[in-house]
Amino acid sequence: MRRFSLILLTTCWKWLCADRRRIFLPQLLVLLLFSACDPGNDPRPGDEITDIPVLDSHIPSDRYAELLSNRWSDEEAGIEIFLGNRRLRGTVEPQGAGSRFHSRWSFKLELRDGTYLNELQVSNLSSQIFDDSRLRTVLAATVFGELGFPTFDYHPVFLRINDRNLGLYLQIERFEQNWFDRRGAPVHELIKAGFGARFTYRGGNHLQKYFEKEIPDNENLNNFGDFIHALDRASPETLFELVSPHLDIPQYLRYHAAASILNHVDGFTNNLLFYRPEADAPYTVIPWDFDKVMYEEYDIGLVGGNDIIQALLQNDSCVSMYRRELHRIVDSVFVPSRLFPVLDAFTSRIATAHALDPDLGLSGVHLSVESERLKADIIARREFFRANIDSLTRFPR
Repeated sequence: MRRFSLILLTTCWKWLCADRRRIFLPQLLVLLLFSACDPGNDPRPGDEITDIPVLDSHIPSDRYAELLSNRWSDEEAGIEIFLGNRRLRGTVEPQGAGSRFHSRWSFKLELRDGTYLNELQVSNLSSQIFDDSRLRTVLAATVFGELGFPTFDYHPVFLRINDRNLGLYLQIERFEQNWFDRRGAPVHELIKAGFGARFTYRGGNHLQKYFEKEIPDNENLNNFGDFIHALDRASPETLFELVSPHLDIPQYLRYHAAASILNHVDGFTNNLLFYRPEADAPYTVIPWDFDKVMYEEYDIGLVGGNDIIQALLQNDSCVSMYRRELHRIVDSVFVPSRLFPVLDAFTSRIATAHALDPDLGLSGVHLSVESERLKADIIARREFFRANIDSLTRFPR
């Protein structure tokens, strides 16, 4: 192996000097790593995996090396995907935030030439790094969907790149203009909250630091700034008068109640979208990115924290509405008899792919164990809320 690596390094150096080509050292190191330490191609799982698509993909080696060595940028590379008799062409680039710390991260996939994968031309290939079950997105999308929130299409796929098995991913529809066009839904404005978003001007707040205007694609956050200003100015007595023109308060309380029940730890200061269908409409919330729901390492309790809920729950009417939403969700939506069959159906569908995933089944993570653990957490969380909802009172500020 050492002799092969030395020969390869010498060959690469001669090639670089002879052709006077430019290449960054990290890219060369990645190429050496993949070439010199490659134990051989992974076995193809196509014959074993029949319930979900196997995306046998190819990225030119030099471009893949650049992609791997520039995970924190929006480095883009061409990709070919072979799916049965179909060949799809497009581009991929790194996607996500926390997932980029992981050895296997997520991608944005954009297909061209009028081709689609699961009826999606632009989507995320999400590695779901916080969810060894690959069931949490199913759970959250089901709960939010039954509560009337906009949800996204998602499809399990098994991803291979350059003869290496990356494993079980979720192809997730992005909330972009195409999402609204496909559903015939109007959209005047769509704003994404980033990590650690603050919904107050107290202590200073640079909106562009925390919020990104998705639709239309510009930096005009004036309307959203008016909403935050209204939150800051509102007292318990003037809350509805000042805030309702900017935020659909009942819809937000429903969202916050569901996110709290789901222990959606990333759903209060990031991973939520603010949507206005018309120019004079208040913002409503679209939930997003669910691999960290039912997070076992941190329990948010009855109420997830952010500046919005702290302002709303100073008002007695909002406290009553929030309690009613919690009761409704745990009594009629967050119910094992309704959720478990959905989870079981998805479990059956992904079982073989999960078992062949190098970071899951092949590393000793058993889908049946993860599924039962999630179900037990659902039961325990439901019991906690049913026992404690009525203890919730007005928030001090």
